[in-house]
Amino acid sequence: MNYLLDSNILLYAKMDAMPEHDVVARWLEGAVSDQNNTVNICETSVLSFLRIATNPKVFNPTLPGSEAEKFIDSLFNCTNVNLLRASSAHFREVIRLMDKSRFYGNMVMDAHLAVLAMSIGATLVTRDSDFNKIPYLKTLNPLAK
Repeated sequence: MNYLLDSNILLYAKMDAMPEHDVVARWLEGAVSDQNNTVNICETSVLSFLRIATNPKVFNPTLPGSEAEKFIDSLFNCTNVNLLRASSAHFREVIRLMDKSRFYGNMVMDAHLAVLAMSIGATLVTRDSDFNKIPYLKTLNPLAK
């Protein structure tokens, strides 16, 4: 399988105080250990993870920067995990999807992830149900029964 991870998956996988932690951490461990999988993470998901996990308004205690760095490094040390960077053409596609799906404001990042996933034929791994508004986007919620 070819996956693209949303930042919420990174947060659930690392932040063990979250009720979703055990299931998502097991899913992620299985995904990266299966060499038949390609696990993609974009820069914005990494940055969102860092912003939220280290924010004292969100977590008490926060994740120390050194622990966040170790977690991200552990992922990128896996041979089947890739860092995705958007091209300049990507942003034109994001704007098209924003207009088509009426994704504005807080939904801009969702449009960005959706376009990235579709451009590489990946399944977007997320808990965010807003992505269900895009019928041709493949999604996976590791917590769905």
